[in-house]
Amino acid sequence: MNVTGYRDGVAMWRAVADRARATAKVTGIPANELVRRFVYDRFLARVFADPTSPWVLKGGTAVLARVNDARHSKDVDLLRSLGSIDDALDALRTAVAVDLADYFRFAIATVRPAGGAAQQPDVTGYRIRIDAFCGPRRCETFGVDLVTGSLMTTEPEAVRSTLPLKIPGVPGPTVRAYPVVDHIADKLAATEATYADGSRSSRVRDLVDLIVFARTQTVNGEDLHAAITAERLHRGLPHTDRFSTPDGWAKSYPAVAATTTHCEGLHDLETATRFVAAFLEPAMTGSVSAHRWIPPEERWRGRG
Repeated sequence: MNVTGYRDGVAMWRAVADRARATAKVTGIPANELVRRFVYDRFLARVFADPTSPWVLKGGTAVLARVNDARHSKDVDLLRSLGSIDDALDALRTAVAVDLADYFRFAIATVRPAGGAAQQPDVTGYRIRIDAFCGPRRCETFGVDLVTGSLMTTEPEAVRSTLPLKIPGVPGPTVRAYPVVDHIADKLAATEATYADGSRSSRVRDLVDLIVFARTQTVNGEDLHAAITAERLHRGLPHTDRFSTPDGWAKSYPAVAATTTHCEGLHDLETATRFVAAFLEPAMTGSVSAHRWIPPEERWRGRG
């Protein structure tokens, strides 16, 4: 029995498109992004159908699960916290075959080794292309970055999808999201890393995500300090008390920031870097172990 109330996949997809257009007018989020995120949610509903399975959602999609108007992500990042990368691939094949009676179906189209995973110690991965179908129609194609070996200093967090596009009978999935403190530490480490040719990261979106975290997430200072210390040790990065960004980001950052509402007032690299430094540097030094970061106040505040 189908859970949606629509007669077939064609009617279901038409409803998704119609609701995306209506939701876009209210939220300002482009309709095509809402549709793509709805497809992601149907995929993730299968991956996380068993809440005890060792899947963890990472990357920009994990940020979106927490914050519905964060930066749009073109891919899904998944961590399998147990087993080898080939075990993870087999588990993903099993997960996408789950029938949730929602007219959606997902198929793994291609699999190739992910070169980027080698930039982090003990991390191995595959780059996977997923074809998504609603009824007989292929409605989306998207990438999944599948990895094992990512560091976590605390337990993943259960997060209910915040997608504002709603279809009756189709609830948003609850995912196991990469811990906020580890996600922040991962983004920080990516900006600090230097590659073999001496260059630094070109991923200006990591700065945008750090701003989104600072403006939306309450963070425990002791936990963040521990996560930063562990991630640097894991990657072999030197200790520093200062946050900086690559000079080359000055040209590329404003365009990315302009698409994210949480970057309001932080549309140039210097201002954005100063804001994130105020968020991260006290945690880097360990001076706020008895404090919490309070997003509405944009400051660390002592507990008590």
